[in-house]
Amino acid sequence: MKKHKILLSVNILLIAVIFILNYFYQKNGFDFTLKCICSGGFALLGIINLLYAAATRQSNMRFYIGTALGLVLAMLGDVLINHDFIIGAATFALGHICFVAAYCFLRKISRLDLLVSGILFFGALMFLLFCPLLTFEVPVFKIVCIVYGMIISLMLGKAIGNFLKEKSLLNGTIAAASTLFFFSDLMLVFDWFIGLWDWTNEACMGTYYPALCLLAFGMCIKSRRTPD
Repeated sequence: MKKHKILLSVNILLIAVIFILNYFYQKNGFDFTLKCICSGGFALLGIINLLYAAATRQSNMRFYIGTALGLVLAMLGDVLINHDFIIGAATFALGHICFVAAYCFLRKISRLDLLVSGILFFGALMFLLFCPLLTFEVPVFKIVCIVYGMIISLMLGKAIGNFLKEKSLLNGTIAAASTLFFFSDLMLVFDWFIGLWDWTNEACMGTYYPALCLLAFGMCIKSRRTPD
């Protein structure tokens, strides 16, 4: 369909721009303005894909709405976390909850999803509680990380569960995005609360923007289907 080819072109173009800007963002010492532009890019892409889905009357609009809200909250989290870690992390957590809800709109939550999520969270919890390299100068930060770890584990676990149940391009894209998101958050913990390696910030942002772009692109993939 011609309209969807145009949407696909817009997605590819915007994602390419975000990737290029992400490179310059890191090359320029993680400039805050460039960070906001990159984050605004994936939020804009989510809104564009949502509007297209609404205009073409796609089925399961709750998936598009949940994903778009998650992308907008991730953008806000990027802005806020530089000023206040707790508020920024809370905003990110709300975004992750929106993503989990969107995944549930694709396929209802199952025992497999909970099992995979539980295994991931157990690993994250053991790391946060017992890794000797971690230093939380503010004790509440550890609690925030544990709660956040539970939510991101559920997000990845649900994405993996969906893919194992239905091996489609959409579910594969979402699972890949969620895996990158999980890894990016792990690198953020390394950077903020261990701080021994110079490469962790680059690893965090180098996987973060591809993760968000893939999540937005998932909306484009789903909208190629003929509406019900």
